[in-house]
Amino acid sequence: MSRQSAKWNHAKQHRLLAQLKGFWAEDVWDMQGCPVQGLSPKSNQRRLRLECKSRTINGELKYAFWKKFAEGQWTSTQELTRVHLLMRWLNSLKHLPVSLMERDLESWKRSYTAYLRRCGMYRMGTTHRMDSSQQPRVTPRDSAYISTLRQAYLVLSDAYDDRPEQEKDIWDLRRVSMLHNPTLSPGPLNFLKIKQPWLRAAAKSHLAYSLPIYAEGTCRTRLQSLVCFSEFLAADKPQATARSITRPLLLRYLSYLPSRVCTGARKNHVINLRTFLEMAHRERWLPVGPERLIHDEEVPQPMKHQPRYIPSTVLDQLNQHLHDLKPSWMRKVLILQECGMRISELLQLSLDCLSQDARGIYYLRYLQGKVRRENAIPVSQEIARVVQEQQASVRQRHRGFDLLFPSERGRPIRQASFAQVINQLAYNRRITDANGNLFRFQSHQFRHTVGTRMINLGVPHHIIQRYLGHKGPEMTNRYAHIHDSTMREKLSEYLAGTLVDVTGHKVVEDSANDTVELQWFTRNVLAQALTNGYCAIPTVAGPCPHPNACLNCAHFRTDITFLDVHRAELRETERVIAKADANGWTRQSEMNARKRTNLVNIITTLEAAHA
Repeated sequence: MSRQSAKWNHAKQHRLLAQLKGFWAEDVWDMQGCPVQGLSPKSNQRRLRLECKSRTINGELKYAFWKKFAEGQWTSTQELTRVHLLMRWLNSLKHLPVSLMERDLESWKRSYTAYLRRCGMYRMGTTHRMDSSQQPRVTPRDSAYISTLRQAYLVLSDAYDDRPEQEKDIWDLRRVSMLHNPTLSPGPLNFLKIKQPWLRAAAKSHLAYSLPIYAEGTCRTRLQSLVCFSEFLAADKPQATARSITRPLLLRYLSYLPSRVCTGARKNHVINLRTFLEMAHRERWLPVGPERLIHDEEVPQPMKHQPRYIPSTVLDQLNQHLHDLKPSWMRKVLILQECGMRISELLQLSLDCLSQDARGIYYLRYLQGKVRRENAIPVSQEIARVVQEQQASVRQRHRGFDLLFPSERGRPIRQASFAQVINQLAYNRRITDANGNLFRFQSHQFRHTVGTRMINLGVPHHIIQRYLGHKGPEMTNRYAHIHDSTMREKLSEYLAGTLVDVTGHKVVEDSANDTVELQWFTRNVLAQALTNGYCAIPTVAGPCPHPNACLNCAHFRTDITFLDVHRAELRETERVIAKADANGWTRQSEMNARKRTNLVNIITTLEAAHA
């Protein structure tokens, strides 16, 4: 039975209306005396008049509006204008039923839309957002007046459906999960998208099992994977049952996925389906066998991306314009830049999150979402002052609130708001990457930036894992690549001032090819190895045209690893010169003198570079 088929009756209606007490039972609500604190006064209207000619529908609407305000879904008194127009429309109808539930939502919407058009008041709404290419986009949505009707109807439909939440086809996570993330929009879990009744029932069991254990986002992804599999079954085998899930069918599903989703999503869908089938056997949700039907090598492997750290040039631009943000938003960005916590962890910081030890070191305490434990990380004096400024602001403006970054209602701010604010700043101030393209910020990039920075500073992996709250080393290892600048710096310790020619001059190599892999290839494959250095003539060019003349050859290269060889060769050369001079061998003395000069230059340069 779906949400829509949950029928009302007079007894249910009586129990529902009996819940209206005090302020909410009145026919006129003076919003200045509203029990819900923190409403934004965005309308000139102060009083909400609930005067529907049907007493019972009037009571139903009171109940619906009470829930919207009390649960924080309506935060502005601008809803009053929309409610008053809704009342006028209902009173214009010749006949009203006892309950709004006696007609389906689409029927009510058609009637209200026709009324709005007759009054010249039907206007499509718009949603403004920044798209993935950092361009402003305006998308149409239904009229705000129709939205008010729809929201009220769905509240009532849900209230009349008194089944346990997990028996419904649409779940409100605030009721079924103690781990609901309040920084995410409270969208429901909709099982109606799974068309096969047997698969839908098993999916409900799977999600009921998963919700107490896994993060909300993980559970939503698991449901999406089963919806995708349901769509495949509907197309491939419309009459499929659980016993139809065989190895050949799943191989067809693997072939179907590339036309449906990208590689990264394919991997999640395949793993989630395999997990579901194995659990369905173990928990006896479905009559499927114990054998593994999808093997490891069949799981799509997306390309491994480098950590999405924010380039320093982009951070510099961002920090130059932070003053354009409201103070609380500026403080959020500063904390993220230093601490690298997850955005949900930042937005749920408690007001008393800052502590100080006996040595005067400040610590930021917060609950790490994925590992579900409290963590305390040291922070700089600057960040401590930022937190203290925010604490003072909250205590002054929002007395009684227990969050460091509360909304006007004292609840956590939504994650989507952070992305919208910072990307609007990037657009307004033209914050660009190295190629001149507008940079699109994602909150997790700050986390990647901190992780990568710590790797480049030589912080041990297990310390980073503990600091960032990773469950295992795999995620930390993703940061274990070296910035190009660090790579060049480390490489220069090996090369710069070390690779010299026969005259002792440093050899400047092509910075465009200055990577560890290419330098290794150049040193170990392209160059010919000598006992005291390298010949810069590639092996493929054939044999050397100057045998036994390396120290007088322009193609000769050497570095610090051969320093002891050069010192020994210098001592031997000086012995040969002394013997030649003693015997009057002028030609040998001249040739070795040039060699000695080159050796002295080489040794002097290498010793100076690695003093």
